Amino acid sequence: MNDLEKKKEVLKLKKSRIEHQERLLKLKERKKRTRVLIEIGGTAAKAGIDHLNTNTLLGAFLEIKEREKEESVIKRWTKKGAEALDLDKESNGEAIILTFENEPDKKVKNKIREAGLRWNRFRKEWQG
Repeated sequence: MNDLEKKKEVLKLKKSRIEHQERLLKLKERKKRTRVLIEIGGTAAKAGIDHLNTNTLLGAFLEIKEREKEESVIKRWTKKGAEALDLDKESNGEAIILTFENEPDKKVKNKIREAGLRWNRFRKEWQG
């Protein structure tokens, strides 16, 4: 193999590594976006509007977008949301998240389930 072919091979390997890194970054971005969308859906459920159809929700979101520049409205919404979350914490207790460095044995898992926690495969943690 001559010098030119070696250089081509090295460049090919570098290109392959960069493409792999790019795929990993895109995957991280997609996971982050998915997490945000799940949180938005959870917020809609907490507000009790998750039963509304898509057109209604989109219309409401567009109205929110139009009014986001009104500082007094944003402050009022923020205060109302914080009060609702505080009330939810008082009535339901604070959420519990339990993680382990290593997977616990079956006895421990059963006790955790008995305590009312559920395994979240996506986040790899117990929640309740």
